[in-house]
Amino acid sequence: MSYKIIFFGTSGFACPSIELLSKHYNLMAIVTSPNPSPVKELAHRLGVRILEPLNPNSPDFVETVKNLNPDMLCLAAYGHILSPELLEIPDIASINLHPSLLPKYRGAAPIQWAIINGDKYTGITTLLIDPRIDHGDILLQEKIEIEGSETFGELEERFSKIGASLMFETIDNFRDLKPISQLSKKITYAPKITKEMRKIDWHCSATEIVNLIRALSPKPLAYTTFRDKRLEIISASKTELQGEAGEIVKAKGTLIIGTTDGCVELETLKPEAKRGQTAIDFINGYRPKLGETMS
Repeated sequence: MSYKIIFFGTSGFACPSIELLSKHYNLMAIVTSPNPSPVKELAHRLGVRILEPLNPNSPDFVETVKNLNPDMLCLAAYGHILSPELLEIPDIASINLHPSLLPKYRGAAPIQWAIINGDKYTGITTLLIDPRIDHGDILLQEKIEIEGSETFGELEERFSKIGASLMFETIDNFRDLKPISQLSKKITYAPKITKEMRKIDWHCSATEIVNLIRALSPKPLAYTTFRDKRLEIISASKTELQGEAGEIVKAKGTLIIGTTDGCVELETLKPEAKRGQTAIDFINGYRPKLGETMS
């Protein structure tokens, strides 16, 4: 059935879903942020009508959506909570694509928190949207293994493609699906990453620190302080060396920092107000000394 769909999305995570749905359904409009975004670029390329309200829940915008008379509203990484007035408009359903195995990791940063917490598996869920955040009944889920060194950026890109297939499968088989209520006793949350959360605590273990770096790469990036200036870390790995927390253990050919359990080898770094660079370039430029500390 050729459903009439309005898609809400902003980040690159939504793009594979938009592209796939545009090939099979009547994609009437794409609702996105007024700012430049991957979704807006894709909408221009597809020739789909773009709607970019500052507030998608304003009476004027709700009326615009009503006049389009959609069968479904679909949402992925949009950045706004939709009002009950909007959610009641479609004739069939409002569907969200969320990158976790709900009810685990409800909230803004599910992929990041799965990596931070060292999870071996996470997944993707399609669900009916209701007024509460990530609360609606589950339609379909797919469990996915997190590879040991995957960063947030790498996992998000992989999830976006798997999620597109799951969204298509959900819509294509919607009439036959039986929504399942989320179990309240299994709810966990994935709050937005704050500046304070990004700061590396060298008194954590090497595994915990590397997980944080992976979870925040390529953005917003974990950071530390070196010589009173911010030093963002793009990539790093765990080593079996031992050292004092925050202390430079090795600075020749490689840059290794001590923790309370093991050491972390910093591989790619971004000094304050500079571009990303390899550890070798950083060593050649800054001449870090053994025993100096990061904090």
